[in-house]
Amino acid sequence: MALVVPFRALRYDRNKITDMSRVVSPPYDVINRKQQQAFYDADPHNIIRVELNQSTENDTLEENCYSRAGRHFRLWQREGVLRRDSRPAFYINETTYTDADGRTRVRKGILTLLRIEDFSSGTVLPHEKTFTSHREDRFKLTQATGANISPIFALYPDDENWVQALLEKARNPHPLTDFVDPAGLPQKLYAVEDPGAIAEVQKLMTDKAIFIADGHHRYETALSYRDHMHARHPGAGAAASFNYVMVYLCSMRDPGLTVFPCHRLLPHFAGFSTQDFLALAKPYFDHVEIPINGNPEEARTKMVQTLSGAGQRRPSFGLASTESDAFCVLSLKEGIRRNGPMHTSDPRLRDLDVVVLTDIVLEHILGLDNSARDHVHAIKYLSDTKEVVDKVLSARAQLVFLLNPTRVEQVKAVAEAGLIMPRKSTYFYPKVLTGLTINLLNPAEEVSGRLEGHP
Repeated sequence: MALVVPFRALRYDRNKITDMSRVVSPPYDVINRKQQQAFYDADPHNIIRVELNQSTENDTLEENCYSRAGRHFRLWQREGVLRRDSRPAFYINETTYTDADGRTRVRKGILTLLRIEDFSSGTVLPHEKTFTSHREDRFKLTQATGANISPIFALYPDDENWVQALLEKARNPHPLTDFVDPAGLPQKLYAVEDPGAIAEVQKLMTDKAIFIADGHHRYETALSYRDHMHARHPGAGAAASFNYVMVYLCSMRDPGLTVFPCHRLLPHFAGFSTQDFLALAKPYFDHVEIPINGNPEEARTKMVQTLSGAGQRRPSFGLASTESDAFCVLSLKEGIRRNGPMHTSDPRLRDLDVVVLTDIVLEHILGLDNSARDHVHAIKYLSDTKEVVDKVLSARAQLVFLLNPTRVEQVKAVAEAGLIMPRKSTYFYPKVLTGLTINLLNPAEEVSGRLEGHP
């Protein structure tokens, strides 16, 4: 069962930090070096110095990005830049954004603590593979700070959105923070401290499964850190703080929930030829070529439209490469899902564009096995179609495979079946900000507000 509890968040003191937009950042895994420096330059107390501290060529085992992150984190608490709320609460985060169709939408989520459960329990369900290096990185950061710096983004089923409605009714009327973030998106944060509303939400959540949307590395880190702390503190009880992790929970029926595609960009792939690739792909895929004809904007728009239409009928993906004057849309031929070189026979996986691309194209045709794909520099994962195509057209990357977005119902079906998609199969937009709330993992401290009758 899913056990959520309120917590006393560590937050920026608004008397010391008057402009929240200067101190928050996206999560670490979507920040490039240029953006990292921009956040560094924005404010000396920007959370980037903890979430993704800059490495230097002089780093050692004792002095490195993690030790610096820990020092910043502890100093800001001593200075009062970060202060802990006096009462445990659930926190409602509202993010306003414009979707791909130009519509204004608001996504609402709950920042809370979730009791850490092994995946085998069926309470918390993953859907993606993870990178070894990312897990190691997040574990070192958790050790250095003794905190959850950024939340895990997770989904829960709630067809009527009862949980969110209950919390909105009980929330304090005035937001704790109300600002426009660095991406230009309005952000609001409200506290829900009412014990009755908290208890009711806890009861509503007990029969729900939690689906990890974004933050698989952070959840696997939480599992490892929990076990690590149990070994160090064998007398700690079930309520010990390290048995819980900070999450952002969003209803699968929230009107503001959006999934973007997650394209595969190969910066360097020696010897790739589009025509040679199409010849190798011909036994498995039909393809349509879209000439660029000196107008990449128009061709890109046509490719996206063609890809969207093709994806409604069968697994499909797009291709752009530096040495081709045309974009391509490839669609899987009939019978290949059953008889082709795919690793799974389960229809919940073999019908996914991203699985077809991974099994048949990346591994079978191009020879990028799981070990190669686990290397963070072999493939880059980006959601902005214009950005990735522009990188290829300007020869800053060699080729890109473009995908349609994975649907929420597909994520749910895969996770419920205990199956796993390839890495970076989804891109939930917008990302949950880092720096709104932080959760301390003090081994001597127990969580409060646990549901009556449960350990």
